[in-house]
Amino acid sequence: MNIVFVTLALSIGLVMAAETDPEILLLKKQLGEQQKQIDELRDMLKLQQMQLARVLPVPEAKVEVAVAAPAPAAELKTLSSDVEKIGRNLGGFAFSGDFRYRLDLQNRHANALGSGLQNDRNRYRVRLNVDKQINPQFKFHLQLSTGSYINQLTNDQDFGAFGVKVPFSIAEASVSYSPTKNITLSVGRMREAFFDDTRFIWDDDIRFSGFEQKIRLPFSAGKLFKSIELRAGEYVLTNPNTLIVPPDSATTPSPYARAGFPVGTRVGATNLFHPGAVISGDLGAGWMHQIIFDTQVWRNPNQIALASTSFGPNGLINGPLGLTISGPIGASANGLTTPGGAMFTAKDFTIPRIDYRLNRTNFLKLGGKTLPGYFELQVSRNTSAAFLRDAVMGLVSVGAVRKPGDGRFLYSYSIKDANALIAQFTDDDMGNGAGVNSAVHHFRFDVGLTRFLSWQNLFFVLNPRRGSNPSQQFYVLLPREANTTYRFLSQLAFTF
Repeated sequence: MNIVFVTLALSIGLVMAAETDPEILLLKKQLGEQQKQIDELRDMLKLQQMQLARVLPVPEAKVEVAVAAPAPAAELKTLSSDVEKIGRNLGGFAFSGDFRYRLDLQNRHANALGSGLQNDRNRYRVRLNVDKQINPQFKFHLQLSTGSYINQLTNDQDFGAFGVKVPFSIAEASVSYSPTKNITLSVGRMREAFFDDTRFIWDDDIRFSGFEQKIRLPFSAGKLFKSIELRAGEYVLTNPNTLIVPPDSATTPSPYARAGFPVGTRVGATNLFHPGAVISGDLGAGWMHQIIFDTQVWRNPNQIALASTSFGPNGLINGPLGLTISGPIGASANGLTTPGGAMFTAKDFTIPRIDYRLNRTNFLKLGGKTLPGYFELQVSRNTSAAFLRDAVMGLVSVGAVRKPGDGRFLYSYSIKDANALIAQFTDDDMGNGAGVNSAVHHFRFDVGLTRFLSWQNLFFVLNPRRGSNPSQQFYVLLPREANTTYRFLSQLAFTF
């Protein structure tokens, strides 16, 4: 018993001494700090795991399946794919882009009523995309691109200019809000709400600043019409900031008076309002179809013609850019009231359109491959114009390029009258700078060379539709009597 009491007393004494010993107290303090650091590291690791879970795809359900061990090559491929996904999604940011090299050949023989054209050039385009899912409802998108400031219809940059650096600027920037999976609201600079990459209404490089709404309404029954998507876009094109239009005179010409704005009135902005609906359905036997009804309503469109004159950009473009550009945004091929003037022959532009597409995933079997394909027909009319106001396009496409060895063939024929669409925004490759007042055959063939590289070939044959008619205050850039224009584009498109 005495031994027990002695041992107990010694233990109590040692504990009391430890509580007051400076060295032991220091060790305890250091131990506590180390434990705190360990806890912080654990929290950081947990946060990184949560961020990684957002980046990497999460399986919908965990299913236990007994499989053979993959071959080393398959393991290496899977590992490489996972590393690529992580590298492209650092911190939740997804990075992508493309580089395109293009050989562009244009030719038209001159005659008494039409100028000649011979422009053989090398061009390239670089685009970089950055996307960020801010949270489940908000998404940010940014695209930087090459391209000249005076041509809104292309991001291409010509080989030339000696060794001068080329522009690289914001092509797209937007934030999208999706409170549910069927509703998306967007604001910023973006593709037009009804952009479809067919070269009918919009050029593939045109972007507008404004607002966009999409509401999808799925149908619970019936296959003929499975869903309807309501779309609307409201875009701001100009900010003239001119309270009163001054009178036009020889010494102080007023560009707005030349564009038809009454002297003494305020100049309003040019806007585009574009509502419509997209109806999708299933016809059975693998056939799907889509119907689009939409209407473009333009406000103050003559400012677009004004921006294509030598005196127009100063008030409409230079101010918003904060620099003085070297020339107008591009020649207008629409009918104008005077040669090279700033007023469209069409009183206004209100353009309803209908678009019907019929497609099938097993459209054609060729060489043991099943190829997708589709037919498409688009028709539009400028109801605010009195004549030459219609546009139509028929198109057939077979195949798709998704991997090496894949091919695609496309043919389309389009007619765009001089008062039907606004030339400054419709496709300039197909129109060869004209856009409208044209009838165009378009042939295209693409082939996949590698997972990230395709070879694309486009050939256009353009004939002007109408000549100028002074009695109708109708003057066009390229009259009907001009010779046929030929254009060939051969390009290598890299994606990363």
